[in-house]
Amino acid sequence: MATATAFSLLLYPLVHIITLEVTALSALYVYRQKITAYKYTKGLLVAVHVLFIGVVLFEFLRTALLSVDFIGTYTLGGTLLVLGDVLLLTLLAVAVFLVPSGIGTKNVLRLMWEHKIHVVLFAAYAAFIGYIGAYLVVTTPFTVDEVASITGALIPITKFDNTFLPLLLATLAIFILYPSSLLVLASRKVKDADVRRVLRILPIAWSGIGLDLLIFNGYLLSAGIDATPFGYLIASVAFGATAVVFRRASLLTSFFEPVKQTGPVSEGTPFTDRLGLPDDFLKERSFLLEINPSVPYEQVVADFAKQCLSKKMMVYVFSAKGNPVYNSLSKISGLRFYILSSKVSYPKPDDQPYQILIPNNDQAVLLDVIDKTVEVGSEGDAAIIFDSISDTIISSGFESAYKFLKQVNETLGGGRTTSLFLMTLGAHDEKVVSFVKSLIPNQLVDDSSGLRVTRSQ
Repeated sequence: MATATAFSLLLYPLVHIITLEVTALSALYVYRQKITAYKYTKGLLVAVHVLFIGVVLFEFLRTALLSVDFIGTYTLGGTLLVLGDVLLLTLLAVAVFLVPSGIGTKNVLRLMWEHKIHVVLFAAYAAFIGYIGAYLVVTTPFTVDEVASITGALIPITKFDNTFLPLLLATLAIFILYPSSLLVLASRKVKDADVRRVLRILPIAWSGIGLDLLIFNGYLLSAGIDATPFGYLIASVAFGATAVVFRRASLLTSFFEPVKQTGPVSEGTPFTDRLGLPDDFLKERSFLLEINPSVPYEQVVADFAKQCLSKKMMVYVFSAKGNPVYNSLSKISGLRFYILSSKVSYPKPDDQPYQILIPNNDQAVLLDVIDKTVEVGSEGDAAIIFDSISDTIISSGFESAYKFLKQVNETLGGGRTTSLFLMTLGAHDEKVVSFVKSLIPNQLVDDSSGLRVTRSQ
């Protein structure tokens, strides 16, 4: 019996401790992540987590102390912190709506000041929340009661009177409708389908948090059941999902935006200088580069990338981590990498900015990201480095690789995209090499004799 009593008294505090750990880890994740877009969300998300940790601390003390005298402090503190979170999340939604691409580092309030209608709408909602907070503090519209927890232990709770409950319900309704609508509208302004999906997940998560609190802190309490610790645990997981979603949106949307250079960019033409040709030889052409692994061919590829960067092109590299090409090009600022990996089944942001993991054996995904890259090229010059055709042939077979290359060639045709495809000398029979060369009109060889053109169109 004593064991059962101890369990009934300790269960809720233990659940709150777990909730605090989940929320703190999520806050640490937000604080430490290096986001390249939606930078203005970072401080707001950290603040949201901090306030929510305060709410859970009040809940922990309520179920640990079991003191009726503490309920007044608990009610005022916890409710005001929840209202603060509502305000911060709404501000975050307004900011995302105003800058749906996530690119820009302006102060959020200054950004809103440039769009007066949103200042008015947000100020009205903030004033309403402020009124609710003041009304709570001044009139203390609640009483203290004791109800049984799911374990049978008596726990003190707050019961709001009928004058205050409608205000809380109105706050919840506006929170579900106003920020959610802004995020859905923002998603329509974003070109990338993955980012659109991410921005549509957020209102679902936030609405879920609101409904979660309504069920556990409203309906169940009014029915005489206190299961609020589990409601807060669910909410903490939803906040963690919000943090992950913003991280994913940040990397995906910034992947097709100009990279801020952190080092000097060569103004020369090192690639065409190697060939002794004018620099316009590079522009809007597809090249097949046959490489000899025994020579430092990665330096030639690096010169290609540097020259493209010097011409203000956005350069995308398809390569696996650890390859000579990746090791060489990862030292150059301003490049973006599609990391070919067997560990993922769909495009996934890597730990490094401007790197996305993509499955190396899923040609449909490869074609999709190449198509998106070519769309960038239709609005401004882009370049693709694909390392390598030989790996694709070995991993998927020649017939499949040939169909893939043919589709890539059709995608690149007529665009403003410059491309360089690598293939290993001597790795394939003459028939295979002949078919590949029939698809790519401009052909180069880099061996012990140096870089040279073997065919040009």
